[in-house]
Amino acid sequence: MGTPPGGNIQAMAAGTQSGQYGACLFTLDENGSLSFTTQEFPGTDDWQVWQGPSFGGQPQPGGQIACAGQNNGCLMLVMLDLDGMTWTMQQKHASGSWGGWAGPGIGSQKYGWAAITAGEQSGARGIQLMAADDEGQIWSCYQMNPGADWSGWTTGLAVLSGGQDFDAGEIALSGQNNGMLMLLAEADGEIAALPQIQPGGAWGAWTALGLGGQTEPLKNICACQQGGSRGVQLWGLDGNGKVMALFQDTAGGQWDPWQVFLGTQPEPFVLIAAAGQNNGCTIFFGVGEAGDLWEVRQTAPGGDWGKWKTMAPPPQS
Repeated sequence: MGTPPGGNIQAMAAGTQSGQYGACLFTLDENGSLSFTTQEFPGTDDWQVWQGPSFGGQPQPGGQIACAGQNNGCLMLVMLDLDGMTWTMQQKHASGSWGGWAGPGIGSQKYGWAAITAGEQSGARGIQLMAADDEGQIWSCYQMNPGADWSGWTTGLAVLSGGQDFDAGEIALSGQNNGMLMLLAEADGEIAALPQIQPGGAWGAWTALGLGGQTEPLKNICACQQGGSRGVQLWGLDGNGKVMALFQDTAGGQWDPWQVFLGTQPEPFVLIAAAGQNNGCTIFFGVGEAGDLWEVRQTAPGGDWGKWKTMAPPPQS
């Protein structure tokens, strides 16, 4: 049996820490084992030695992961096990150690999910989770208060404005730099967006598929809130592993046209992720087919980007 695309990295999630640290990165290997690293200081090359495999006393092998803040300075990691059931692990304090696992099936989950994503809300609520079921319908669950109890899973987002008229595969969730989240969903390579219309509150209407005048199918989407004057940035991979990017010109505003990300990249990618670094600048991660891990960082909030650099790979389970 050959090595799967992505080598020792089969899933990836990045998060923005508060406190003294910068971005952090989680990976799952081909056995579903979890590893973790973080920047010692925001925006630097100083990454901690990888912790793992089976970081945090991982209770089950994982299939997918997502990470976001809880609106209290502490991150939460969300993991789908191989049955699609949801597990969570949260930080005990800002930039601090991680607590125990909760699950399976947080939020009174009744069905296995096919995809999961997470975003930090503003307002009075905590983390927001979005999941897609096997039929491509999207479900929502959130902390009713930061770091507190769950709302329970519900579907039917945007029903009053026409609902979801496509079957979602991949999903991504990000802030827009205006206190409100944006949900992105992929269906057969086409992308649609659903904005939140009040901080920590209700959701608006889905855009049509083909967001931003999309002209080619994209997969492995990820999104991140930018600093500066811009809003969310969205990335996806074309059929050749090339990174394409789209961003809001202003916070919560119009989308700039799709473009090749940075013009060049070190190799074709099979996985991508992005997060803030606790300094207003975004960091972007890419994984090549053999499992090489790359990163590139913004040099100013919402601005230009630096050069690609390699990172030490996570441990093998």
